[in-house]
Amino acid sequence: MEKKTIGNLIAALRKASGMTQKEFGEKLFVSDKTVSRWERDECAPDLYLIPVIAEIFGITTDELLRGERNNPERAGEENREERQHTKSEKQFRLLLEQSRKKYQSFTMISIGMTILGLLTAMIANLSFSKGLIAFCLALAFASVSEICQICFAGNARFSLDEEEDRRAEQLRLFNNDVTKTAIRISFFNLLAVAFCFPLVALIHGANYGMEGGSWLLWGGIFVLAALVLGYIVYVLRIRPCLSNRGWYMLTSSEMDAFMDNRKLLLKTMAISLSIALVIGIGFLILYLFGSEILLKKNVFYNCEDFKAFMEVQYDAWYRDGYVHYDKDGNIVEGDPSVQPNENEQNGKYTSMKEYGKIVNADGEIICEYYFHNSLNKWIRFTESSEDKMPVTVVTYLAYNQYINRYYVLQVLLFALFVLDIASASFIYWRKMKRA
Repeated sequence: MEKKTIGNLIAALRKASGMTQKEFGEKLFVSDKTVSRWERDECAPDLYLIPVIAEIFGITTDELLRGERNNPERAGEENREERQHTKSEKQFRLLLEQSRKKYQSFTMISIGMTILGLLTAMIANLSFSKGLIAFCLALAFASVSEICQICFAGNARFSLDEEEDRRAEQLRLFNNDVTKTAIRISFFNLLAVAFCFPLVALIHGANYGMEGGSWLLWGGIFVLAALVLGYIVYVLRIRPCLSNRGWYMLTSSEMDAFMDNRKLLLKTMAISLSIALVIGIGFLILYLFGSEILLKKNVFYNCEDFKAFMEVQYDAWYRDGYVHYDKDGNIVEGDPSVQPNENEQNGKYTSMKEYGKIVNADGEIICEYYFHNSLNKWIRFTESSEDKMPVTVVTYLAYNQYINRYYVLQVLLFALFVLDIASASFIYWRKMKRA
């Protein structure tokens, strides 16, 4: 019996086609000697030539590699098996597509629940000023949506143990898509709750609600914070847990990429938290020592200077209806040529004159003065054993300047914090995308 080889089959097909070795070699851009060596089985054609040779002779690559043509009966069986396999694959793909569409429909139900919760929260807050009730409504709808989504995802998943190996990869990808969708819905629910959280986190929000603009501003800030923190928790804790439980199956290459991503996230977090710690120390210093650094105080160490300051301040207010200050915040006496108006002369404003006394611990009067309570934020007396003073006076002008500087520094520190988080997120995203 003749041995069935690639060379023998090529020789038989070439002769049946009426081609010489040279003519056949020209079709393949090889020499006739190379064709002769193939037919003597001294060597085999290169792999990239196998499909070309099969196409020239009108056979399949499988027939060429086996060195024999398929007989009609066997070909018929293989065709039937191939048709059955194709039909089975189509049914399998149809099943996956139907399951995907069904799961997407259920997913829309979960999203609708969360959106309905946001709408009811808006009505409760903006129409009835009930911040606490609004937050509870949003939390309740988001919780129901999350529970439903977990159930929908569990029902949509396929078991890999009961399926054939050739379909395992398709099922793995389908199950991973289901889990990814469930995670996205979970993030959406988290952000919805975070958007409503300022209603109870900020002062008076729970009792009186919040205005639309203020709620939008603080809600956006809380949403960004929840997005960053939620992603960190997801990468570091939730995703490994899902992988261990078989809800999110990764190949070895995907697992290596995930571990590299995790290391990159930890490194970015370490740098960002170090910068945030410095900014936090700045906030603490501003809170503890801001008034000492930014607030201008008038300190007097004897009664005569203190009384003279109060008299000049009151006289300036009494003459012009307000107090003049120079660029350094010191009081400037009013124009002497300006006379008090008729109401002032009739005692309308002089009746607002108030007298104050500084009394020590023994009840002794150290200093008497007169003032108007709309001119100074506070007057504080600190008794000492030596000179019975000092007295500290903070005017409203100095206090307002302090408040402006304080808020400017707060906004600056907060802007630096946001810039730190945004920069870290952008750098992490770019490096992860390149990887």
